[in-house]
Amino acid sequence: MNTRSQSVRYGLYSFAGIVVLFLLTKLFSLEHVTFLRFLNILIIIFFTNRLAKQNHKNNVDNNYLNAWVSLILANVITVSLSLIGFVLYAMFIQPDFISKFEGGILWNNHITLGQAALTLFTEGIGCAVAISFIIMQYWNESPKSKVSPTEKH
Repeated sequence: MNTRSQSVRYGLYSFAGIVVLFLLTKLFSLEHVTFLRFLNILIIIFFTNRLAKQNHKNNVDNNYLNAWVSLILANVITVSLSLIGFVLYAMFIQPDFISKFEGGILWNNHITLGQAALTLFTEGIGCAVAISFIIMQYWNESPKSKVSPTEKH
């Protein structure tokens, strides 16, 4: 299986994990518990690491850039699908959802759906690149990728 289809698959896995997390928080009425939203980062890290492990195991040439782009692609798919899900949720399922957002550093107390979507997209892409880079550094420095002194020519 090529790395692009693996990226799509793991992006869909991450998105499914985030959907399950938010459905469970909605089902158990835990939307007000803000720190539970940080669990989506753990879901992203888990599936990004699994994809990196898969790439590391399957790639013979160990092309760092291709592997990193594979992780970023998976995470961009997750961010894009999550953003679409957020907009659909805010528009059709719970239209008063945006009115519950509090003002922050960048926005006043009257945030629009477009502002919220832009903020989530920017935050998600930044997180995707950072997590992809950190996990690639881990797998690049893993003992399996290093050549032992006895194997040098």
